[in-house]
Amino acid sequence: MLFYYKAINNNGNEVSDYIDAVSELAAKQKIKKSGLYLTFIQTEEIKKTTNEKSSLKGIIDRELLRIRKILAKKQVPLFSRQLSTLLKAGMPLMAALNAIIEQIDDKIFKNVIIDIKEKIEEGLSFSNAMEQHNELFSEMYINMIKVGENLGSLDDIISRLAEMEEKREILKNKIRAALWYPIFMIMLSATIVGYLMIEIIPKISEIFSSGSKELPLPTKIVMGISNFLVDFWILIPLILIGLYYFYRRYSATTQGRKKLDEIVMKLPLIKNLYNKNIVYRFTYNLGMLLSNRVDLLKSLEVVKKIVNNVVIEEKIEGTIKIIKEGGSISQALRKHDFMPKLVIGMISAGEVSDKVDEMLLNIGNVYENEIDMVIKSLTSIIEPLIIIIMGVMIGTIVISVMLPIMEMNLMVQ
Repeated sequence: MLFYYKAINNNGNEVSDYIDAVSELAAKQKIKKSGLYLTFIQTEEIKKTTNEKSSLKGIIDRELLRIRKILAKKQVPLFSRQLSTLLKAGMPLMAALNAIIEQIDDKIFKNVIIDIKEKIEEGLSFSNAMEQHNELFSEMYINMIKVGENLGSLDDIISRLAEMEEKREILKNKIRAALWYPIFMIMLSATIVGYLMIEIIPKISEIFSSGSKELPLPTKIVMGISNFLVDFWILIPLILIGLYYFYRRYSATTQGRKKLDEIVMKLPLIKNLYNKNIVYRFTYNLGMLLSNRVDLLKSLEVVKKIVNNVVIEEKIEGTIKIIKEGGSISQALRKHDFMPKLVIGMISAGEVSDKVDEMLLNIGNVYENEIDMVIKSLTSIIEPLIIIIMGVMIGTIVISVMLPIMEMNLMVQ
């Protein structure tokens, strides 16, 4: 359970932070051990409810906490690699955790690992202690830890997990890097157009409005938009905030999430990347679980949650039902048709040779390379497209200004 607290440190300064503990009493004991004088403590859930009543402050606090948790989750690949290295070197689990805790800078992640260590000391297994922090450790991660504990090969399992988490993080970074430039260009374009419409066009409008001649239609349109932006600019951030709020509310519903997932799977430009990423997640993660002796049905249940798409989740659920009735993986996938035919054919070949896990991992590696190529081609398409759109917008503004000037020159001649 996550607690929010305020305390006084040894220098007499007030500090506030979040801490993970089984109960409020355990949280107080942890805070006391760290040399702080506690002044206030409450569960994160209570704080969330309280802040909802304080409108903007509550929204900001929740978003900041969400960002902190996202940043904390980025520590998982490094933690896995460090733990794997120490365990392979022959260090006991508790000693390895102690060594890693001293090196963690992220407060939320550090508190989570401390709590896991304390729960192990109380008698829980490593996997059971991790289950209480499923916001940071995925169900797949926890299930593979359980397998490692049962087989007595925790160091090998964590080594595979480290490789898997690192691959996942590298892929995320590649996608973010591909999106970063287009986002930057869009923001730059919006800033330039906004400056022209709010600062430059109104001054030119004053000159044109003093004349008696009727202005060209493009000029009227641009001047009208400019006047609207000058008079009602406050509506733009309000509209954006409103759209974001309704998006969050709509996406929180099952029907809304399903509709949004369907739209993303059909969106031009990104649908190819998105659908290949789904195939990669399904095949690579299923192959990883099967190669570590996790039961097929359990593996599919875990992978169902990893794909992060309601439409595909429903199809995987249908696949599980067919397999329970005695069907093979390839037959079930062929019936529900969410994997490419080539992939299903390769899985079928893997079933014949009794090497489904290896085949799935190979497919995952192939799709990882394909995703790299799609990202590069997508970037090469989006960059000139944004430049063209930016040129058209600025060109339209320039032409709308030049048309009245050209007409005035013709009249003088």
